Amino acid sequence: MKKTVVAAVIGSVVASASAMAAEVYKSDELSVNAYGNLRARYETTDNGVMGADSTFTGEGTELGLGVTYFLQDGLYVNGDVLSEMNIIPEDGDGNDDDSFLKFGSIALGGDFGEFRIGRMSAIQDTLAGQYDISWEYAGTANIKDDAYATDRLTNGFQYKYDMAPYGLTMMLQYHTGDEGVDASGNANPNNGELGIDQAYALGVAWESEFGLGLSGTYTYSERTKQDVKYGGDDDTSWTLNATYRIQELSLAAMYSDYDFAGNEQTGIGAMARYDLPVGIGLYGIYDYVDYDTDDNTLDQYTIGADYWLNDSVVSYMEYADMSYDKQSSNGETFQDDSAFTIGMRVYF
Repeated sequence: MKKTVVAAVIGSVVASASAMAAEVYKSDELSVNAYGNLRARYETTDNGVMGADSTFTGEGTELGLGVTYFLQDGLYVNGDVLSEMNIIPEDGDGNDDDSFLKFGSIALGGDFGEFRIGRMSAIQDTLAGQYDISWEYAGTANIKDDAYATDRLTNGFQYKYDMAPYGLTMMLQYHTGDEGVDASGNANPNNGELGIDQAYALGVAWESEFGLGLSGTYTYSERTKQDVKYGGDDDTSWTLNATYRIQELSLAAMYSDYDFAGNEQTGIGAMARYDLPVGIGLYGIYDYVDYDTDDNTLDQYTIGADYWLNDSVVSYMEYADMSYDKQSSNGETFQDDSAFTIGMRVYF
């Protein structure tokens, strides 16, 4: 999950590090902003499923640039690029050490809304999963992947319309497909069987003035090939999400339903967070996934604490435990794991 100030994430429609952008240049016609974050943390796991064991990493560090040109009659043109990298290389972790273009798009906007084209966040990633306020481990119930057009879009078209007086945001997306590669440009497994031919998505979010937020998303994608194991050649997913904030207490929940080429799964996620006046936040998150087709279930618990030194610097520690009902079912192998991390992020 992309993080800015956690308190701003709960109940918001879109959370982005660009909210803390540093203004490089500003005039009546042109605005140039640089933004991003530096990340460093130590991680240890029991079985290496949730992450690396006894490893220092700077994976997920981001550097972005946004340029907006203001036209007449309220029109604007925006270009935005975001690169992701690991500032602390890890031996033996392969692609984790590589940098890649995470997002890169151009938009035309105005009173009619905004049209955007390029590499961008999928609607499900943008609007769903707001219960996941963890820094590293939770969010399992928000089942998403580039291969299902629910995380990032390699080649996307998007229309977004904000109705600020009513607290509404509506989004539509079309994905032209990736022909067997993910959003990082790497080949998908199974010889491209997870490649997308085309995909469609829609989402709506509403935020009230009394702390309640609601959102829903739907995504449909067609694959380039039929899945060998499950027999289908398309994917569907939908999510329902709710957030509520009252003073220092934040609550959120999510229900998700997926059919990945015949592999059916459902997920439930819930969280509670309390922010102390001294800048410390305490939180707990529960994830449940029912692997219906594979006849298995997953329970995951995540607890954590973070401390904001100021609006741009946060330190945190987090522990998570995941356990399956069965370690093997329907020809698939599932492995339990637990993980602990302590880290820091600096946003700009």
